[in-house]
Amino acid sequence: MKVIVCKNYEEMSKKAADIIKKQIKKKPDSILGLATGSTPVGTYECLVKMYNDGELDFEKITTFNLDEYYPISHDSDQSYHYFMNENLFKYVNINKSRIHIPDGETEDPNAECERYEEMVKESGGVDIQILGIGRNGHIGFNEPDLSLNAKTHLTSLTEDTIEANSRFFDNEDEVPKHALTMGMSTILSSKKIILLANGSSKHKAISQLLTSDITTDNPSTLLKVHPDVTLICDYEAYSDMRIGVDIGGMSVKIGVVDDNEIIDRASVEINKGMTADDITKKIAAVCKGLKKKYQIASIGIGTPGTISDGKIFAANLPFKNYPLAETLEKKLGMPVRVENDANCAALGEFVAGAGKEYNSIVLVTLGTGIGSGIVIDGKIYSGRGAAGEAGHMCVEMDGLDCPCGRKGCWEQYASAAALIRQTKEAAAKNPDSLLAEIVNSETVTGKTLFKALNKNCPVAEDVFDKFVSYIAAGIISLVNILDTEQVLLAGGLSNEGERILKPLLEKIAPINCVSIAQLKSDAGVIGAAAL
Repeated sequence: MKVIVCKNYEEMSKKAADIIKKQIKKKPDSILGLATGSTPVGTYECLVKMYNDGELDFEKITTFNLDEYYPISHDSDQSYHYFMNENLFKYVNINKSRIHIPDGETEDPNAECERYEEMVKESGGVDIQILGIGRNGHIGFNEPDLSLNAKTHLTSLTEDTIEANSRFFDNEDEVPKHALTMGMSTILSSKKIILLANGSSKHKAISQLLTSDITTDNPSTLLKVHPDVTLICDYEAYSDMRIGVDIGGMSVKIGVVDDNEIIDRASVEINKGMTADDITKKIAAVCKGLKKKYQIASIGIGTPGTISDGKIFAANLPFKNYPLAETLEKKLGMPVRVENDANCAALGEFVAGAGKEYNSIVLVTLGTGIGSGIVIDGKIYSGRGAAGEAGHMCVEMDGLDCPCGRKGCWEQYASAAALIRQTKEAAAKNPDSLLAEIVNSETVTGKTLFKALNKNCPVAEDVFDKFVSYIAAGIISLVNILDTEQVLLAGGLSNEGERILKPLLEKIAPINCVSIAQLKSDAGVIGAAAL
């Protein structure tokens, strides 16, 4: 089996159309086997364009469609008669007498299947057969079963197929429960087969096709016995492995993520003199190396700053309206998506961490500043590009100056930097305290206060109580505004666990939807990969 992996649906469609074009040029009276559904629509659009450009002539072409719903009127806008006419036949010069589709109006479906089977045989066989693949591996309407019907036959549709096809109907109840379909033997009698697959929903079926033994549990695996099959798919259908990139102020963490677990890691150092292009080149070099080792479907990147129209503006990085995703896509030839790093961390916790049991979460990162990410119904909420800047909501009117240009921002009171400042101020006011003794003996960090707390220092306890009150003030505002199912605390201060969580829950009661994030420094990489 030949495998062609394309970067997107458009490329996949063009590749398939080029193969069909080559067949028609070689044999103008070719017999084409055609499929329906959303997958081949792009291929048919390419063929229509080729016809309009004078590159193809369909006058002598004969077609046999794989299947048709039963029962269904030819005039129904959900019938495959209607589908083929609207997507291909009415736009090219094909002779209508050469078009063959199973008759969904027949009163005797078994007789119709026998008639259709004979017509395929009498034609001399299909020269090139276009196939799609179902989420469960079905080909045509040959559903997984202990035994598969070899010839054209009437079949019952599985619940999975009915659900998948319901998007074409007003509701699931309108989807026909039966279909007339070519059997696997009929399909395998084609001289050449093109199998199309796009999107992550097809990954499981394609993975089984490429790696599993032949089994009727996945009808597509029977294609392995055919001597001339070409699988054309996009990255998402081909692989579930993705690269997640988490850009920080001093370094870039890069990981290969498979099923929401990091299976390989790399990093890039960032120096002050580096330009945006310098950082991009280093990221691209690492990703190219990982692409050689793994079947990568896409790349996701989390970065500080705001993203607007695909361009990044980051205060502490050399990204000034820089098109990072577009630049990397050109260098790597595969899909790249960029999001704010706090949003990526939130998505990481949502898909693989403490938020995976919920439909909506807010992740609050208590670090040097305060970052936050919002996930609602499984999707990042970023507004026009900068939503989730909770660290800059006001908790103290006319309070401390903030680098953002405003006063009283939450991160000036509840971040690790704020805690360090508060610790130093309390030690200076209480020079005889145990806290002052510890402060004077070491470089003050976010952990200094907790050392004093461990020794039951009353001054440290007062500082800590007020600090937790400031955290609580912001949490209460977020819950009142967003009402998400869970608020997760991340960042260095969250490592104190129950030490912070218990008094915080007491201060925000009766609100009880706050817990500690689980993924720590891996959240950004996993979330970026999940973009």
